[in-house]
Amino acid sequence: MTRKALMYSLALSGIFLSWFPAPAAAVERQRIEDTEVSVGLGCEYATGKFGSSTSTDFITVPFSVTVAPSQNFAMELVIPYVYQSNSSNVYGATMPFRSNPGRSQAKTSDKRFISGPGGQNGGTGGSGFNPDDSQSGIGDISLTGDYRFLEQRDWPELRATLYLKIPTADEDKGLGTGEFDIGPGLAASSWFDDWHLRLEGSYIFQGDSDLYATKDYLSYNGGVGYQFTKIFYGALMLYGATSPAEDSPELLEGRIKFSWRFAQKMTLEGYGAMGFSDGSPDAGAALSIYYNF
Repeated sequence: MTRKALMYSLALSGIFLSWFPAPAAAVERQRIEDTEVSVGLGCEYATGKFGSSTSTDFITVPFSVTVAPSQNFAMELVIPYVYQSNSSNVYGATMPFRSNPGRSQAKTSDKRFISGPGGQNGGTGGSGFNPDDSQSGIGDISLTGDYRFLEQRDWPELRATLYLKIPTADEDKGLGTGEFDIGPGLAASSWFDDWHLRLEGSYIFQGDSDLYATKDYLSYNGGVGYQFTKIFYGALMLYGATSPAEDSPELLEGRIKFSWRFAQKMTLEGYGAMGFSDGSPDAGAALSIYYNF
């Protein structure tokens, strides 16, 4: 079986498995309310040169639907609209870092990272457009599921995750690779009174792209959070990934995040980001709102 055939086989399996829901919440000492369905809308902004001589601005507007019938299963669908000011730097593979870190039922919308310059054609996307022109359109849709197989007691809570990227972005505009990606992962988290520790990693198998020299990569994140009140949570996080394409730099960035449950069924979230490597944006910010049914 060729590598591309294997990728499509894994992708189809990922579509099936993603419909088995996974928990959207971490361990909660004070249960507020089970979230069976939530919808979210956000706006993310990032800017940087990503190791090149040209600065690129990226804007993402993700719409998400999460189904979590229990604390042990959940699934999430994300449909993003994306904009980039030019194609000198590639809007690369998407990787979900969504979690529910606080007892406030918060969810974070960290769906994107920039692959930076590189690839078989120098990171200019498709050949039918000017790489200096701005591009926009529907991005790659993602399906994510996770399953809690170990609750926190004298050991951390452990969850298995499965991620699938569906190539709906226009590769001729440089908005995506045009290939399926799939990746299993593992997440560990623990509460110590109001302190929360989290560590997560995923290995992403990328489809073979005709436009970019894509390769499989490891994505990881971790950090510490604090539950200031029953409705407000803050965290310091570090996100990283190995190079997703030949000649593309690795990613490393830090974020300050918050989650505020300002109404019984509504949560506001945001973050500010700073990059520590050429593969990361120089700066970024995001704001999202979620409604829990």
